[in-house]
Amino acid sequence: MSAVIGARPGSGHAAGRLDRLQHTWDLLVLLTRRELKLRYQDTVLGFAWSVVKPLLLGLVLYFALGEVLKIRIESYEHYHLFLLAALFPWTWFQTSVLLAAPTFANNANLLKKVRFPRFVLPWATVANNMVHFLLSLPILAGLMLLAGKTPGAAWLVGVPLLALLQLILVLGVALAVSSLDVFFRDLEHLVEVFLGLLFYATPILYSLDLVPERFRPLVLLNPLGPLMEAWRELLLLNRLPGLDLWPAA
Repeated sequence: MSAVIGARPGSGHAAGRLDRLQHTWDLLVLLTRRELKLRYQDTVLGFAWSVVKPLLLGLVLYFALGEVLKIRIESYEHYHLFLLAALFPWTWFQTSVLLAAPTFANNANLLKKVRFPRFVLPWATVANNMVHFLLSLPILAGLMLLAGKTPGAAWLVGVPLLALLQLILVLGVALAVSSLDVFFRDLEHLVEVFLGLLFYATPILYSLDLVPERFRPLVLLNPLGPLMEAWRELLLLNRLPGLDLWPAA
């Protein structure tokens, strides 16, 4: 009682909200750190697995599409960099949604016994995978240097901007999927199948310019389409995103 004597009207309520916000943030950081430690615990490569897996997938795709089928993209000189520039952010999205889907269902006992903001569970998974994505950017920069290309100053503005946009998008999708999975457990399997189909419907293996005009509006309805294109143009061509990014926003 004495602590609030003389306080302005509503100041106690505002202080309580700030305390809850700080508590939520601390919990999110704690859970994210926990997932980072446990994900590759007792493995030899550790965090390197977050980069090795998309690199190996990119190597196989490059061999099949770049060397066997001889796919070439006019605006991009190196097809392996073309692949990885979109494959790294796609992996962040795909892995986050897959791992976030069962978080509420798998932690049912915890949710019943402990009172805390529920959304931090799937959000910690998203934040964990965002860290792995950010760790992959120096690898891409190194590969670019080996290919004779230099990351530009646009990275300083574009990377935080696109990362924030994709973070908001993935947080929303992860929260929706994890909530619906509580009532419909088959959703985990449907999400896995859908993401497999979405991978080919998103301009990752190909550029948006190669999509026939009659199908391009459908591709642009996919918010990941312009987002992956924006990542590729930023990382490889040093171009900041424009208004064509609005579907992702």
